[in-house]
Amino acid sequence: MTRRTALLALFALLGSLLPTTVAADNSTELHVVYLERPPYYWTENGHPRGFLLGLTRQILDRAGIPASFSQHPPNRIMEEIRSDREPTCSIGWFKTPERETFARFSLPIYRDQPPVLLTTTDKAHLFSRHKTLREVFAAPSLVMAQVASFSYGETIDRLQKEILVRSLTVSSSQKVLPKLILQGRASYMIVAPEEVPTLLRLAEVDANRFTVLAMEDIPAGDLRYLIFSEAVPESARERIDAAIADLTDQGALLNPKP
Repeated sequence: MTRRTALLALFALLGSLLPTTVAADNSTELHVVYLERPPYYWTENGHPRGFLLGLTRQILDRAGIPASFSQHPPNRIMEEIRSDREPTCSIGWFKTPERETFARFSLPIYRDQPPVLLTTTDKAHLFSRHKTLREVFAAPSLVMAQVASFSYGETIDRLQKEILVRSLTVSSSQKVLPKLILQGRASYMIVAPEEVPTLLRLAEVDANRFTVLAMEDIPAGDLRYLIFSEAVPESARERIDAAIADLTDQGALLNPKP
């Protein structure tokens, strides 16, 4: 055996001893898809923006996983995750039993503040006798504006199924909803307080015409997660979870103070 042949054989042997999972992870480029929901994630001047999108970039960098980002409507995102055509990740979804049937969830990355109702100041009197969200949902004169495929967390989703809520559902982005309320086509929307300033700015409406209302039976905000298609290797998801644990306070997320 020549020296050159012996070296080639040695390199081949060493290559075969390397863990295959490392090679698989390094070759896995995630297609990260997000919807328009400021301030968590949205597109501005053609560029992805948002504090949860920024956190996701940090998590993937820490995990050593390359990614590309693009914005899609929520229904299309769910179809991409469900179809499992490529390694796909999406940001900031609530965990629901239906989604768990086709998506894989990371550790939690964020917990929302308790949701509020967003309405216009001239419609606020319509809610004066309603102290709970259950009463608002049951009121036949009040119309809720919402985006298809959105979840508001387990408690609110369950209440929506119990009560025949009058609603106007759109398949576009959430920034359309404040305009529907201004136009009188809807009475209110449900939103986390941290979303309101950016949402109204991107909706290009006068923020002074809007107000938020707290309801007595709305619970603490729900946890948000990264979700993955089955095509994302388990080893990659484990590295992402390890990065999430490094970059977030899991104890505070899982056990919020009253």
